[in-house]
Formats: sequence, C-alpha cells, structure tokens
Amino acid sequence: MIDIVLVELKIPENIGFIARVMKNFGFKNLVLYNCHVTRESYITASHAKDIIDNATVIDSLEEYLSGKSLVVATTGIRSRNIGSYIRKTVTPGELKEIITGNSAILFGREDFGLLDDEIRLCNAVVSIPTSEEYPVMNVSHAAAVILYELSGIEAGQELEPATQKDVDILVAYFRELMNEVWYPKHRIDKSTVVLKRAFGRAGMSKYEMNHISGIIRKTVLYIKHLKLRHGKK
Repeated sequence: MIDIVLVELKIPENIGFIARVMKNFGFKNLVLYNCHVTRESYITASHAKDIIDNATVIDSLEEYLSGKSLVVATTGIRSRNIGSYIRKTVTPGELKEIITGNSAILFGREDFGLLDDEIRLCNAVVSIPTSEEYPVMNVSHAAAVILYELSGIEAGQELEPATQKDVDILVAYFRELMNEVWYPKHRIDKSTVVLKRAFGRAGMSKYEMNHISGIIRKTVLYIKHLKLRHGKK
C-alpha cells in the first residue's frame, strides 16, 4: 500500500481535508508525524473520518521510512537546491511510472514544507508544475493533484519490494568491498552516496536485492581469505 505521510502539519483542518481527498481517490493509509488531530480535523474530513481513526501515528520518521521501498518528498519550490542528494525530480504524472506498492509520499508543513534532513530520507521529489508567479500550493490541494494522478494504481505486487534497510545492507557490503580492493579512499564516501541513490530508486525486489548482497558479501569474504592466506593486510 502507498502511505500518505503528513509531517508536522500546523493546521488541523488540513489533516481532515487530506483524509477526504485520500478517500476520494481510494487511498487508505494515513501516517501522522507530529500532527495534532482536533475536532476540526474530523469536521473537514466529512465522510472520511475512518481514515483519521485508522491513521498510524509515528515518533521516528527515519525509522518508519526505513521499511519503505520508495520514499517521495513533495515540494512546491522547484528552484530549491536538492541536487546534491537527490537527482530524481518528477511531476505527478511521472511519479505514477515509478511508484511501487510499498511507498510513502511525504507532505510537509504548510509554511515551509519539508526540512532538508527530511528530504534526504527520500529517493525522489515530486513537484507540481504551477505558475512561476505563485508556485506554492496549499498542502491539501497539492495532495489532491498528486493522488488524482496516482488513483487506480494497484497496491499489490508479485514480488515483495526491497526496503531502505535492504538498500543500506547492500551498500554497506559495497563499501566494505571498496575498502578491501585498490579503490581510491577519497572516493569511497561519494561512491557510497551514488550507490545508495541508484539502488534506492531502482525498484528492485527484496529477493533481487538480497541476491546481489550475497554475491558482494561472498566476494569480500574471498578477498579477505586471500589476504590472510598470503599474509597481506
């Protein structure tokens, strides 16, 4: 299922509006991080009160997202400098082509959206093409546009998608491999980031990711065995 994650929304009514939009387009999984649900939230939710009642409340955004195969940030500021840690910026229509059944879409605060540290937890950013004169939309309106584009997507998939934890394990094995071979030490950190980006948005299954991890792990163990055998460090 695709999770709709609200990050520290300040206006309780917006929680209700987004729950209503979710029900309009067939989405059920609402996740609340530091959001305050009030009576006003239920009033604006109208017939989507069950979406709020069944919402998942989380204390750690990073921990929750680590179990997702694709994490998408939303932003209305297209000029924002996010290229240093996320290269894939898509429109809502393009998002439909890459979304998986174990994904999360983050909607941030009404006044300044998602923090840079929160965007760094994501694999992709979705931005709605709007007028340059006034590019920033109300968060509930943005949710309506994005969820309309994604409506009708089947949540289930034949193979269980890989999670961020699976990606981290694979990348850790690659980092260990780079340390064992003649790979330039000053390039290891940058290469680790590149690998995490690439595998994070690859849309691989858990089986595929674990299979590759096994190959790299065996390679590292073999290299260590050879070094030990020949007395090398």
